[in-house]
Amino acid sequence: MAKLHRDWGWVLAIGVLGLVLRLTYAWEFTRHPLGRLPWVDEIAYWLRGQEILLGAWLPSRPFYQDPLFPYWLAVLMRVVGQDLVRLRLVVAGLGALTPLAIFWAGRIGLGRVEGIVAGLMAALYGPLIFTDGLLEKEGLAALVAALGLILTASGASPARRAVWAGLSGLAWGALVLLRANALVLAPVGAAWWACQNGGAIGLRRRLARSASFLVGLSLALAPAILINFVVSRPRELLFTTWQGGANFYIGNGPEATGTYIPLEFVEANPAREADQFRAEAERRAGRVLTPGEVSRFWFAAGLSQWRAAPAASLRLLVKKLGLLLHDFEISDSHDLEFVRLVAAPELAWGVLSFGWLAPLAALGLARSPRTPFWWFLVLSTVAGLASTAVFFVVGRYRIPWMPGLMLLGAAGLVDWVRLAARRDWRAAALRLALLATPAAVLAWRPMPDPTPNRWDHIEFKLAMAYLTEGQLDACIDALDDARALKPALVERLDNLLKQGKVHDGVLELIRRRASGTGPLTAGATLHRARWYRQIPEARAESRRLLEALLRANPGNARARREWGAWWLGQTKDPQARQVAADQLAQAAGGPSGDASAALLLALLTADPRPLAAHVVRASRADWPRLRLTQAIVAERRAGMVIYRPWFPTPASSAPRQAP
Repeated sequence: MAKLHRDWGWVLAIGVLGLVLRLTYAWEFTRHPLGRLPWVDEIAYWLRGQEILLGAWLPSRPFYQDPLFPYWLAVLMRVVGQDLVRLRLVVAGLGALTPLAIFWAGRIGLGRVEGIVAGLMAALYGPLIFTDGLLEKEGLAALVAALGLILTASGASPARRAVWAGLSGLAWGALVLLRANALVLAPVGAAWWACQNGGAIGLRRRLARSASFLVGLSLALAPAILINFVVSRPRELLFTTWQGGANFYIGNGPEATGTYIPLEFVEANPAREADQFRAEAERRAGRVLTPGEVSRFWFAAGLSQWRAAPAASLRLLVKKLGLLLHDFEISDSHDLEFVRLVAAPELAWGVLSFGWLAPLAALGLARSPRTPFWWFLVLSTVAGLASTAVFFVVGRYRIPWMPGLMLLGAAGLVDWVRLAARRDWRAAALRLALLATPAAVLAWRPMPDPTPNRWDHIEFKLAMAYLTEGQLDACIDALDDARALKPALVERLDNLLKQGKVHDGVLELIRRRASGTGPLTAGATLHRARWYRQIPEARAESRRLLEALLRANPGNARARREWGAWWLGQTKDPQARQVAADQLAQAAGGPSGDASAALLLALLTADPRPLAAHVVRASRADWPRLRLTQAIVAERRAGMVIYRPWFPTPASSAPRQAP
């Protein structure tokens, strides 16, 4: 009874810790415009969930994206409503169940101490906390995987009946409906159930367990297979989705880099991606293709690259394995570092990252004794992660396999501590040298950013969030920061601001603000000049206003900054960026220099020195933009993924005079 009470105490501690960290982050995230909008895949799930609520239970064609999450989201919408803020808080709260499930799986399959350590790891794992606040399938997938581990550990005992293997298969089948590459667990699980406890139970019982596992997994997949068959024209049998071939081509085709890249013929937009892959496949094939044929076409195209360039393809696979084992969280719909710097600094309390977990999991490979459940952990986790590398790598794709990795990490840490307690220093040192150290080197090695354009996307995304919220000046700051980053972005922004929704949105905000400025004082004129330079048709008027202001008061730092930012928007003049740098340096210089000019100058030149004189004067409202600028400049100068403190401050250096 005392042990039971102690366990409930740990259950409470793990549950409260996981819940507080997730709700704190989700609440902070939803206070920022970024967290009040759905993004990329979130939009697709959001819209499909609404369709399901309206009665469209069947899709119009076979599933392209993994099917389970939109239905789960529709259930949550039915219970708590469609308000995005409320949904983020609810999914974050439900995410706190994952550490508890991991604790329970470890307690059953490995031991009480291992379960406690694994549960605490899950509660403090930053990428999982982050994912649990998103309308993405991976957070739910981690919970389902943890439940699958509970059922597998429970059924591993020789005394258990075959029905436990069936329940385990049902859980892992649900995971396949959230991440299709989890289908690799079908042969892994079947083989494990057929082989484990060979000395305790006979072959017939083991084969019955294996068959029960496959039946359970098949029952989980049956609804998706049936729906795909019913809605397809002509009829096709598709296991879960027809996206697999496209993903395989993205990760293995001639353009592949190891992570997600938008192809020339495909937008990074889930609403149009399926149709564009289908259209291009039909263009190349010269005939109309069914969804299943489209998937097979792109699988064949990816395999043809392996046949044409096997050495290059093998090097790419090694690179993907390196990306998979690195601490860096490759961004996709959302970027963890971006959200932490700009919108939710409390994410920093998720102190555990992949780079800390990987060496501990490597220690777990040497755990003794090697129980049947330990073997399942190793086989399923390695197979799941390796199947990710077969396609392409982004950070959130690792999340469903983290429960297994955490249990291995807890097993490795506890076993190593026990070796040290017994003063078996030789075995402890060998494990550190042969397992933990190589894993740590792989996880923390210097590495070029595999997504070098992510800062461009981030600044644009930030500008669109502010625009949607009607925060014109914040939107302009983000647009200016994007222009300062790269000349190529200026042309892209110009195209967006010439016409369409972005142009109309900015113009409407300008009209509202301009109608309330009153008489044209110098301050009102500066505001108008700042607004007008965003719209191509008003840029000449912005120039006229700024030149007049500077003639009247050449020392006006804000006008000088706007004049420098005006030059950032010029694409045809080869000297424009140098003129912009000169004007921004004048605006930022001196004891009363303009802080925004310093930020733009630092981004333009990749030089942190303009920031130093302004950091100590930055207000709390300026911190997010300042933190983001510091991170971008530091990474551009290093040319590598770099590691910043978990608890970022606006600056850590003494003020220096700007150049």
